[in-house]
Amino acid sequence: MLQPSSRPVPASIPAGMLQNRPASNPLERQAAPGRRLGRAARRGPMLMTPGFALTVNSDSGVLGDAMTTQATVDLTGITSPNATVTLQNPRLTTRANAAGEFLFTNVPLALGITPFTVTARRNGRSRSFSTSIQRVASDAIDSVLEWHAIALRLLHNTRPGSLAGSRALAIAQTAVMDTVNALTRGLPGGSTDSNPFYRPPPVPVPTNASAAAAAIGAAHTVLAAIFPNQRSSLDQALVQSLDTLQDNTAAEVSGFSFGRSIANALLSERSTDGANRTATFPLQRRPGRWRPTPSQFLPAVGVAWKEVTPFVLTQGSQFRPSGPPPLRSRAYAADLNQVKRLGQIDSRSRTPSQTESIRFWIGNASTTPGMWNEIAARAAATSGQTLWQNARLLGGLNLALADAAIAAWDAKYTYPTWRPITAIRLAASDRNPRTQPDRTWLAYLEAPAHPDYVAAHSTFANAAATVLSQQFGPAYAFTSTSFDLPGIQRRFPSFDRAAQEAGLSRIFGGIHTPSAHRDGLTLGRNVATAVLQQFFR
Repeated sequence: MLQPSSRPVPASIPAGMLQNRPASNPLERQAAPGRRLGRAARRGPMLMTPGFALTVNSDSGVLGDAMTTQATVDLTGITSPNATVTLQNPRLTTRANAAGEFLFTNVPLALGITPFTVTARRNGRSRSFSTSIQRVASDAIDSVLEWHAIALRLLHNTRPGSLAGSRALAIAQTAVMDTVNALTRGLPGGSTDSNPFYRPPPVPVPTNASAAAAAIGAAHTVLAAIFPNQRSSLDQALVQSLDTLQDNTAAEVSGFSFGRSIANALLSERSTDGANRTATFPLQRRPGRWRPTPSQFLPAVGVAWKEVTPFVLTQGSQFRPSGPPPLRSRAYAADLNQVKRLGQIDSRSRTPSQTESIRFWIGNASTTPGMWNEIAARAAATSGQTLWQNARLLGGLNLALADAAIAAWDAKYTYPTWRPITAIRLAASDRNPRTQPDRTWLAYLEAPAHPDYVAAHSTFANAAATVLSQQFGPAYAFTSTSFDLPGIQRRFPSFDRAAQEAGLSRIFGGIHTPSAHRDGLTLGRNVATAVLQQFFR
């Protein structure tokens, strides 16, 4: 979970307190001031081929599918810093900022498929990238996918972080799941699970109620409660959404009211789950223990999240891993030397594809759980699923992701292990003859402000992959996009392979060790399996 320097830490994810640091701290002395968290290293004369895509607010319907209903759109992209960027048809020119980001606003879009080409120029060199965007008359998705996309846009626009974000999605999608389950049981294409409910309905299930309107009511109620500052935009979306329904007015009113009842009951239950607890992490300068990392030296985040009440697990420690390898072991040295070689900012051992994967899987734009929700929604939208199947899929996915967050943070603060940059720079203190210190070593990415073990990226990824593989099969091949690397597509033969790559990207980025990745994958699979066994059979 990477967080940019400008993002505030929500109250539900306590930041702790900064400690005074001695001026002789070798970590601070060798820091690279001003490097923004999650920014790629782009050095030298090479010009990066520009990529671009619809911004999240121009992308209607399912996110990342290059389709929209909007007649005027904004395009966001990335290339080398300070490059001059030109869009053809219409011809517009802008300059990339110091991070390589660029934006074209108010680009007209006709109905149908429109090809676009962007050319970046810098120091006498030029590179071009072309793609197509389709404008459609309407988004051909049901109300479950529609409001799921609205929730994901909220994550993009409010940046709550992966912890609060996973909780919000779990509450919203579980409310939708229970609502649709109740209204479709026994109907064609409806619920067939023997244990379909996260919680039984708190009110009688109405007859002849609109399941689509009920899903809208459940989602809107949860999102408005969790994101009160977004109430105005949510209310506008609500009016537009209800206007598109084809059910009769009485059925819509009955369904909407039922969905609200389900949502309010779940919100009440989760109001005492401990998400607002705060805690600080006691800093101790002993070898192996986490401490703030360069260049921002932020205090630990999510210290109390291990105490949040899980949605499905009995407790956050239910599948707690055995811990990282001891500092003086061969396994520890092998771990550290691998990330030292592959994760260095200018590593020559890392392939171009591996470097691209780092930036592809950053997860800043949508949070890591949000990114896997985007993958799930695109798979659902192209698979012809029913309203109930979509509600069931997204409910199960987000129950698994929310509990994966709690389980991962339980491991992180049970085994508060230092990040690779700390371990490499201070290797002289680990008493391991197989490691060598490098006090100038820099990772490709800046480390998030929480311990190495386990890797949350790997935990989230395999929790999601386990749920998605159960729904779509173990050999479901797909192409995915990333709002952190606009316009770039990566192809995967299965969800498992995508999860592997997502986790490995943190080793290539220099911010996680292989053992944190491997044990994170196992933890994510165990959490998701528990969710599937309890509710989806």
